[in-house]
Amino acid sequence: MIKKIVNTFGTNVIVAVLNLLIAVIISQWLGAAGKGEQSIIITTVAFILLVCNIMGGASLVYLVPRTDNFKIIIPAYVWSLVVCFVVYFLSENLSQLSSFYNFHICLLTFISSLTAVNSMILLGHQKIEAKNLVAVLQTAVLIISLLILFLFFHQKNITSYIIALYVSFTSAFILSCFLIFKFLNKNKEVNTPLKKVLWEMLRFGFLNQLSHITQLLSFRLSYYILLLFLGKDSVGVYSNAVSLVEAVWLISKSIATVQYARIANSDDDMYARQLTQKLLKSALFMSFLILIPMMLIPSSFYTFVFGKDFTHVNILIIILAPGVFFYNFSLIIGHYFSGKARYHINTMASASGLLVTVVLCLLLIPLLNVYGAAVAAVCSFITTSAVVFYVFHKETRLTLDSFFPHLKDINEYKSYFFSIFNKNKNY
Repeated sequence: MIKKIVNTFGTNVIVAVLNLLIAVIISQWLGAAGKGEQSIIITTVAFILLVCNIMGGASLVYLVPRTDNFKIIIPAYVWSLVVCFVVYFLSENLSQLSSFYNFHICLLTFISSLTAVNSMILLGHQKIEAKNLVAVLQTAVLIISLLILFLFFHQKNITSYIIALYVSFTSAFILSCFLIFKFLNKNKEVNTPLKKVLWEMLRFGFLNQLSHITQLLSFRLSYYILLLFLGKDSVGVYSNAVSLVEAVWLISKSIATVQYARIANSDDDMYARQLTQKLLKSALFMSFLILIPMMLIPSSFYTFVFGKDFTHVNILIIILAPGVFFYNFSLIIGHYFSGKARYHINTMASASGLLVTVVLCLLLIPLLNVYGAAVAAVCSFITTSAVVFYVFHKETRLTLDSFFPHLKDINEYKSYFFSIFNKNKNY
C-alpha cells in the first residue's frame, strides 16, 4: 500500500509542478486578466465534468470489482455525450460566455469525461500506476503544447491555451483506452442485468457527485463572485494563491486515492476505521510541515515568479493556511465514507461548506476584496471537515486528539524515512 501511495504522491507532485509552470507561463505572458480568463475556462470545464461524472465518476470504483465492466463503460460514455450536448444548448441561450468559448468548453469537457471514466476503471482494479501515468501525460502534453504555441508560433493568447487543452486531453484519452482494453471483458461471469447496472450507476453516481458538485462549488464559486464584483484580475491573483496552497493536499489526495480503492475492495469495517485514523495522522503531520515554510515565503518571491500583478499572493496563502490544514479531515474521512458507498454524508458536509461559502463571499468580498474570498474559504473548509468528523466520531467514538500525531507517531515517521534514505544510499 505504501508503494502505491508513494507512486500516487510522486505523480501528484509532478502534475502540481507542471500546473504551477502553466500558471507561471500564463501569468507572466498574459497577466492577471489572462490568468483570470484561463481560470474561468478550466473551472467551467470542471463544473460540467462533475455532471458527466454522475454516471462515470468515482462511484465506478465501487462498482467495477462487482460488475461486468463493459456494461459500465458504454452507458457512462453516452451519458457524457448527452450532458455536454444539453449544456452547450443551454449555454448558448443563458451563458454570459461567448459562443466560441461555450463550444470549446463543452467539447473539451466531453473528451475529459471519457478519460475520467477510463481512469475510474483502472482505479477500480487498483491499477493506480496506470491511472497516474494518464494524469502525468495529460499535464505534460499540455505544457509542451502551450510552450510550442507561445514560443515557436508566437501565439501568446488564450486561444493557444484552448488548443493545448485539446492536444493534452486527446492524448490522455487515447492512452487510457489502451490501458483499459484488457478489462472490458472483466467480470463477465457476473451476470447482472443491464437495468440494475444502470440503476446502481445512477444511484451511487448521483449521491457521490452531489457531494463533489457542492464541494467544487464551495471551492470555486468565489471565482465567479470575484469576477462579478472585481473583474478578471482579482480572479487571476486569487486563483494562483489557491493553486499554491491547495498543493499541500497532494499528500492527502495521494493517500486518499489508495485508501478509497482499499476500502471499496474490503468488507472489514474495523480495518477501514483503523486505516483511516492512521492515514489521517500522517496527512496532518505532512501538511503541517509543508504549510509552515510556505507561509514564510515573502511577497517579492511571488511577484518574481508570477509578475507584478500578484503582490497579494503571500497574504492570501497565510489566510488560507488554517482552512487547508483542517480540510485534511474531510479528505481522508470523506474517502472512508465513499469507500463504504455512503456518499450522502460527504454530500451533507459539502453542502454545509457551500452554504458558508455563498453567504460569506457575498458579505465579505465587497468589504475585503480578495481577502474576503480567502476568509470565506477557510470557514467553508472547517465547516465541511467538522461535519464528516462529527459523523465519524459518533460511529467510532474516536476523539479529535486521536487523529493528531503524537511523539510516538513522529518517531515512527522519522524511522521510516531514515530507513528509505539508508536503503537508497546503499544502492
